[in-house]
Amino acid sequence: MIVGDVRGDDALRAVEEIQAAGGSAMPLAVDVGDEASVADAYAAIDAHFGRLDILVNNAGISGERAPLEEMTLAAFDGTIRVNLTGTFLMSRGAIPLMRRHNWGSIVNMSSLTARGVPGRNRCNYTASKTGVIGFSRVLADEVGRDGITVNCVAPSRIMTALTIAMAGGNSEYFARGAAETVVGRLGDPGEVAHAVAWLCSDHARFVTGTTLDVNGGNSMI
Repeated sequence: MIVGDVRGDDALRAVEEIQAAGGSAMPLAVDVGDEASVADAYAAIDAHFGRLDILVNNAGISGERAPLEEMTLAAFDGTIRVNLTGTFLMSRGAIPLMRRHNWGSIVNMSSLTARGVPGRNRCNYTASKTGVIGFSRVLADEVGRDGITVNCVAPSRIMTALTIAMAGGNSEYFARGAAETVVGRLGDPGEVAHAVAWLCSDHARFVTGTTLDVNGGNSMI
């Protein structure tokens, strides 16, 4: 397993947690929105492993929030760069390594905002995550005959460290998010991870070009 992050220290911490649980992993510092950085990352992967079986594009930022007429181009482009361009660059680099053995699985992280519940004042984020779904469908069509599946997972509000930090101790933030689901609670990171793991497994080899909603029924409300 390879854990990539723009902050190498964060990747190292994740690797240490994996190793403590009995797994094996390698940290890799990579800026997914930078073409040269991604190329260097794949050169290292090729040199060390010679192949790649699974790619999970989980890097993402929420970006600046502002009404459309107040959104700066820098804020819009910055969100697109990480969430959508990063998905493109990482996927493009993965395909040749997967084609070598005619097997691969790519899972791209989208969002509830791309599934009919757009966030107000978040045109940058919503555009990036909606683009991820369209990109994934096209890629699934292009590489299906190479034994490579491409799917998306679209979570709603999940109790991650980033979500907790964004809430800033505001309990109403969590209560409102829970009320927006039909199950009456927020999601757990493990529930998203299990969805990703299934899409990467042999049990899902006939599943491609689709988006799996992990949102507690939020998109139905």
